[in-house]
Amino acid sequence: MNLQSLDLNLLLAFEALMIERNVTRAARRLNLSQPAMSNALARLRRTFDDPLLLRTREGLKPTPLAQSLLAPVAAALSQLRAALEKKPAFDPTVSQRTFRLLANDYVEILLLPALLHKLHAAAPTVTIRVDRSSNLFQPPPPAALASLHDLALGFFPDALSLESSTHSEFLWQEKNVCIARRAHASIRGRLTLKQYAAASHVAVFYKSDGPGVIDTILAQHGYARRVAAFVPHFAGVPFIVASSDLIATVPERLAALLAPMLMLQVLPAPVAIPPFRLAMLWHERNDRDAAHSWLRHLLVETAMELKDAHAS
Repeated sequence: MNLQSLDLNLLLAFEALMIERNVTRAARRLNLSQPAMSNALARLRRTFDDPLLLRTREGLKPTPLAQSLLAPVAAALSQLRAALEKKPAFDPTVSQRTFRLLANDYVEILLLPALLHKLHAAAPTVTIRVDRSSNLFQPPPPAALASLHDLALGFFPDALSLESSTHSEFLWQEKNVCIARRAHASIRGRLTLKQYAAASHVAVFYKSDGPGVIDTILAQHGYARRVAAFVPHFAGVPFIVASSDLIATVPERLAALLAPMLMLQVLPAPVAIPPFRLAMLWHERNDRDAAHSWLRHLLVETAMELKDAHAS
């Protein structure tokens, strides 16, 4: 069969007939007369050289060919509808939509409270559900972004290293600082590279084995560090440091937020460590969706306000 000779309206008729299994109901579904739908069925039978629907005691039943065509025709029509039909407007003031975010605990502490404050004011019945990221620096696969998560927020690679179907937007950059308790036995207001290497550390580590970035950098300077505790999340690190002589390397904003409450020293890192780059990721299938666009705009607006507040 030559696709160029196929009237696409026949595919709509085929879909309606396969769903309804009744010519009259299929005609009603497409706002056609019954004779028009009967004519469409006759044309479909000639086009595919197959009866497509057979009359039985239980009603019309699809032939094997019709059954095999149903899924691909439905998928093709779904894509055409998504591309051509007018999308319903998104009204955040009345929407009851739930957005699923993939995020680490840093995002939950630094960004999520301000986002929810703005969200509650603009969209009181919208819900945010946060799923925990299983890896601190690895983006989720495109399939997960397409089906499981509306957005991913974390320390992800630059856009050029992502899959082509994954869109991204940079939110802010975060430098590394060191934290130690104020009453630390040997660290008082400054931290040398020698002290840094000699101290016992608590580290956020997502890799199963092998050296981390900081260990590699220290090795280049002829040093090695002792990690007394590996933890999978940032949130507990300042609390561990506050009650011990362990030190840690953490994002500056997190340190600034918790240092006054936990009586921590916040010290410049004595060695150059690549900064954290907070980014937002989403799949291309959601790029033009009005609700997604609204949420992304709200996230960027929130991030910029927090960025300005941190800089001032």
